[in-house]
Amino acid sequence: MNNTIPKAACSPLQHSLVISGCALLFLLELSGCSRTPGSDKPSGSVTIQITNGTEPVTEGQVDLVNEQTGEGGGAALNSEGTASLEMVALGEYVVTVNPPPQEPLIPGQAPPEVKEYANIPAKVRQIKSSPLKLEVKSGANEFAFDLKSAD
Repeated sequence: MNNTIPKAACSPLQHSLVISGCALLFLLELSGCSRTPGSDKPSGSVTIQITNGTEPVTEGQVDLVNEQTGEGGGAALNSEGTASLEMVALGEYVVTVNPPPQEPLIPGQAPPEVKEYANIPAKVRQIKSSPLKLEVKSGANEFAFDLKSAD
């Protein structure tokens, strides 16, 4: 049995292209193309407590947007009214708080009850009108916002 590749099956040009392609992939890996975008930027962790008066807001989503860079992130509120984000780029952010998404409509079934979230004022649901702002610095950052005072 002959295990050699016939000359016509692998020309010097094809062989050169395969080696060049492998070398290119290796160089891209070394240059960091496989890393998470923005992971090389200085960052901090953020913990945000959201209340309405003395009551924690336990349902919803907290989002951060840096209007200058377009960077941001978000996290759901937990049962204590706290949202935590990791690896947030340093800078100034506008904070928005929104109710959780509504359940989807299922054909043939009664629509789910629409829940009102009076504890989340309309003003804090939009980037342009939210008075909630914060600055992320290196390390751990903790913030608390009372939505009653934002109303």
